[in-house]
Amino acid sequence: MSLKSHLVVVAAGCIISASLLAQTTVTTEPVGFTTTSCLGNSDTYLGIPFTRPPEFTGTVQAINGDTLTINGSPGWAGNQFVYATGSQPKHYYVLIGNGGASNPKEGHIYSVRSNGASTLTVDTSFDNLAGVAANTKVTLIPYWTPATIFPPTDAGTSFTATDSPPTYKTELVIPNTSSAGINLPPTATYFFINNGSNVGWRLEGDNTTDHGDDPLLPDSYLIARNNNGAPTLPLTAVGRVLMSKLAVPIFASPTQQQDNPLTMIRPVDTTLDSNGLTPIDTSFVQGDQLLLFDNTRAQIGKQPSKTYTFNDGWRLNTDNLDHSKDIIPAGSAMLVRKAVKAGGTTVYWSDTPTYIPATFLIPLAVGSRKLHGSAGSFDTNIPASNGLGIECRTAGSGNSHQVIFTFANRVTLSNATVSHPNGGTGSISGSPVVNGNHITINLTNVSDAQRLVINLLGLSDSAITNDFSVTMSVLLGDVNSSGVVNTGDTNLCKSQALQQVTSDNFRDDVNVSGVINTGDTNIIKQQALSHL
Repeated sequence: MSLKSHLVVVAAGCIISASLLAQTTVTTEPVGFTTTSCLGNSDTYLGIPFTRPPEFTGTVQAINGDTLTINGSPGWAGNQFVYATGSQPKHYYVLIGNGGASNPKEGHIYSVRSNGASTLTVDTSFDNLAGVAANTKVTLIPYWTPATIFPPTDAGTSFTATDSPPTYKTELVIPNTSSAGINLPPTATYFFINNGSNVGWRLEGDNTTDHGDDPLLPDSYLIARNNNGAPTLPLTAVGRVLMSKLAVPIFASPTQQQDNPLTMIRPVDTTLDSNGLTPIDTSFVQGDQLLLFDNTRAQIGKQPSKTYTFNDGWRLNTDNLDHSKDIIPAGSAMLVRKAVKAGGTTVYWSDTPTYIPATFLIPLAVGSRKLHGSAGSFDTNIPASNGLGIECRTAGSGNSHQVIFTFANRVTLSNATVSHPNGGTGSISGSPVVNGNHITINLTNVSDAQRLVINLLGLSDSAITNDFSVTMSVLLGDVNSSGVVNTGDTNLCKSQALQQVTSDNFRDDVNVSGVINTGDTNIIKQQALSHL
């Protein structure tokens, strides 16, 4: 992809329009543009690395179900943020910012359904507002649309109009973000018609209805398809630089792999180890895949050019080298293919801009590592919160476990300790081993059915120094991470009997023999009703 990024820093301040009687307060942020070559006779995968200009920034006074009451007196007209054909062409979302001692919804976005003079009622069908506290920052932003990314006046400049459907010139293919499975068909395909009397963005199959105002997800990508003689043309995306965290939902399935089309709202190139996809928050774990696309190669029906996994660092599927410093260009499309996950739980990718200085050092991953015979080593992920990292496999000699911390860069460490807030035993054997961007903690005398806390003291990457703690749960036989050993674990293990041990099913190999068989199910049965 030929792409250049330009940022223009605008002095921060508040712009209050007297004519709107203080209806809208806008805090200015950096703006910029990117330019991408959309190749002829090809698909170009596009992420828009900006937001549209925010139209209000304020703070929350109170939360009542799905309604946010805003501090001050915005003085909004009723439903002025609700789309109305012909009179109000914008769809809006609310971005939850920082605020409160603990804010589990920072970075989450919610579509606006209605508004009052100082209230915003949002769509909580897939997410709720639980945990949003008073004085939390909120920002009101319009969605991108086909007509704002590719304005009708840019026909012939950034895209080619169609004059004789169904011979389409430039098409906008929208990936599927809601259906289950992989290699999903698109949810919509747009084209721009101009045959004299009929002008505007249309959905294929409907040559008359205007769809230029249809909202497009800010954290997903679209595909610009130039065919039937449509030439290579540059797309210039102009917008505001997001200066805060964005929490992007990533879906998983309990029965199959699941595709998630994503993009980063950052107008800068980013290394893999700073893209925010990490095992530490379960957004990307062992067994998941990150697929990227090559926009320099002309092809319609383009397949991914690179497939990455995370295994003690970022790896390409074509070799076993560490690719953590590989670059993801600004505006890249990213397809996260989640592995099968018990319960199909949705996780959130914390997309925090790299141009905002970090204030706390945290690992990319923490894993309890064990060798499964000839199948190789596999890590049970230990996330930074929720205590969901349950080690279900048999301990080694002396009830030992080995925990590996992986960081983006080289680190140093003053000391490490283990604590047992709810009882249990376990201690560190020897000194922590610090090797580049890895820290290895060897644990011994670890009792079963407990949560223990591993504390790294004086952790530093030369720029930031802090302590870091992670909770590791130990429950032999709890292969489905429910917190109790029961028939659910036995049945899951039986379903994998005699299967090759992989990153998808290694937890079922409870005795780490390299084979899933009756030896594993017998251990689970012996531990029945054991719980955390």
